[in-house]
Amino acid sequence: MDRLKNFRKIMEKSESDKIVLLTNHYKITGFVYDCEECNKDEFINLTNVTICHLDENYASDPPSCDEYSSSYFDWLHINLDKVVAFSFIKN
Repeated sequence: MDRLKNFRKIMEKSESDKIVLLTNHYKITGFVYDCEECNKDEFINLTNVTICHLDENYASDPPSCDEYSSSYFDWLHINLDKVVAFSFIKN
């Protein structure tokens, strides 16, 4: 089973479309735009996205993304090959 199918299966089981993705450099929070035609070739689309650089996010105590260290996007297209970890969050 490919990554995208595994990703979809986990999303269905979690019963949530809100997600936190970690790459080597970023923490990305958003909502999965679940569209089979759009989400293909190991890419996933998110809406209402917040991105924090991990160095900025975890340099503070307690770690947080605030308006000064975050970037906001209405839409973001992410390559799943760059994702190190992810977790779906209950709304």
